Amino acid sequence: MEFVLARMDLIWICFWLFYKPGLPTIFQLFAQHIPAEERSRAFGYMVAAGSVGQTIASLFVPHLDWHISFELFGFVGLVWVVCWLLTYHDPPILPDEEGQQLIEQEKVCVSWSEWISHWSLWSIYIAHFAMNWSNYIIMQWLPTYLSRTLGANKESMSLTAVPYIINSLCGVAWGHSADQLISVGWPVLRVRRLMTLFGLMGPGLCLTLFPEVSNLVVAVLVISMAMGLCAANSSGHLSNHADVAPNHAGITFAISNTIATVPGILCGPLTAELVVASNGRWFPVFFLAGTINFTAAMIYYTQSSARPLL
Repeated sequence: MEFVLARMDLIWICFWLFYKPGLPTIFQLFAQHIPAEERSRAFGYMVAAGSVGQTIASLFVPHLDWHISFELFGFVGLVWVVCWLLTYHDPPILPDEEGQQLIEQEKVCVSWSEWISHWSLWSIYIAHFAMNWSNYIIMQWLPTYLSRTLGANKESMSLTAVPYIINSLCGVAWGHSADQLISVGWPVLRVRRLMTLFGLMGPGLCLTLFPEVSNLVVAVLVISMAMGLCAANSSGHLSNHADVAPNHAGITFAISNTIATVPGILCGPLTAELVVASNGRWFPVFFLAGTINFTAAMIYYTQSSARPLL
């Protein structure tokens, strides 16, 4: 038994080692090959596609044997890798002034201290942390909350897929809206700040008010609204990586994503402790999430930048 568990742990570690380079690579490609006025919708489509994948998996996996579910999605991943290798060709660096800056920056050796020495980068890291805190609360605890507090049964649990569908649709809409604002002359920084305010303060308000909801359908609608507003972050601080670190966006996102993984570790035990300590009340859980979002939104609004640093 111990051997089996050890082997499963090894397989799981290998999975994460191979999985984690994916998103930083995408951020690097977007930063180097997509113009600033098109980046918001590029990131919006990327985040939306991830939500679509999660939704499809959540619908299919419960009806499959667990062996088959791993084998099926593993096979789909391998097929996708083959398609990628056969069809992808590295496009030329952007020919405009922005592209020339990228070429020049490639020749500059960046010290590791630079990744943690600028408030404009820390504002992105903190915003990402706050966004994930709310997302992990919803992902890990929404089914439990709906079941224990609002009496949701097994059949109605399928409603938990609705917020992720809304998130996908809104992510695309936010991306097109942000790029439209940039194309008509809005400064990139103003757009990034506006989208991040929507993406953090909107869900923060929804989560703060969420414990007052006593109807199952209304609760799903409130969380759907929170996830729809959260999707604006793809056009906000997530796109900001390509603005402040156009030649190193993959590295800055890797650092940001590492910091933003901490909520995934803390949310579970901390939520359980808060609920138990407050005699079954969920208000402290959602109030804390809202407070983190509001604080991060203010930090990002005051400290963010769209000027290339690295």
